[in-house]
Amino acid sequence: MKKQEKLLRPAQFAEEKILKDIVEGVWLAGHKLPPERELSEIIGITRPTLREVLQRLSRDGWLTIKHGKPTTVNNFKVDGGLGVLKTLVNYEDIASKSLIRDWLEFRVIILPELSSKAVEFNYELIVEKLNLKPKLSADSKEFAIFDWDLQILLVSLSRNTIAKMLYNDLINIYFSKSEEYFTDLKIKEKSLHYYEALLLSIKANDGHVESIVKAAMLESLEIWNKTNLN
Repeated sequence: MKKQEKLLRPAQFAEEKILKDIVEGVWLAGHKLPPERELSEIIGITRPTLREVLQRLSRDGWLTIKHGKPTTVNNFKVDGGLGVLKTLVNYEDIASKSLIRDWLEFRVIILPELSSKAVEFNYELIVEKLNLKPKLSADSKEFAIFDWDLQILLVSLSRNTIAKMLYNDLINIYFSKSEEYFTDLKIKEKSLHYYEALLLSIKANDGHVESIVKAAMLESLEIWNKTNLN
């Protein structure tokens, strides 16, 4: 028997409909939304429900609401903040196809330095974690979980609260593709080589942590760009 699709609540349905229209360019930045009565009829929900959705999207940075004036669509790519990012991550089916690539590029910039700081603050916990790295025979899920947990540990120990909040919001987008990414045996081998190199560098206190992490993040980005996963 074919599995039935889960029915969305009216507010969730309306939010997804509006977000899709914004992300897909049906409503461009600066576009004025129809009046509430008209828009509620178009979407098929009540005006109170629509008003609730619009207020939530306004708080997250998708829309600008001014009393007595039409609701305006914001340029989320330019003016969006954590609220927009979290929404894109949670609604995987409307996220930009380049979102994962953008995050991987951003990771190249921030994770190496944060990792170096993390080692300075508490290298013992990182060594303990790296000693628990999966074996080559482990499945892709185990690799994905370990890799994410290691990143979270490095970011947490760096004591950068903004980076930690960003990572908290990115967990869904990471796990949407990470298991597929780690199905490749060569990628597992490269990851294990990275974990071992990082472990040896920390133990030797040779000051190469930042360069090792950066090289690994760049390699991961290059691999992603060469695949059809994105």
